Amino acid sequence: MSKGWKSGKSYPHACPAAKSLAKIKQRITQLTAREHTPIPLEDIVWSMNVTLLGWANYFHCRNSSVILGKVKTHAEERLRIHLMKRYKIKDRGIGLGRFPSQQLYTKYGLYKVPTTAGWKSAHA
Repeated sequence: MSKGWKSGKSYPHACPAAKSLAKIKQRITQLTAREHTPIPLEDIVWSMNVTLLGWANYFHCRNSSVILGKVKTHAEERLRIHLMKRYKIKDRGIGLGRFPSQQLYTKYGLYKVPTTAGWKSAHA
């Protein structure tokens, strides 16, 4: 149980454990490793999407906006790094300009992990 910072009332606070966050980050890192450069990009993005979708659907019903934001950022960074390795771009600033976050979702089809709850309020 945690206390809300606005009202001070207690509420059940359940979020993913640090171990679970570390495991999903490790899995995304494995999927975008350097040795996977010869694999078609669509296959890599598809396997990342399957992993992210399953993990996000499991933890999205809890108080996990901060953790989901960390997973989303890590997925973006890893795909960007993989694209930089694939196209032999050495400078991260150039890679960030060439592969902005919006393009990762529109052009490459990366799954956008939701960082906010799917509901507005607990009361109708």
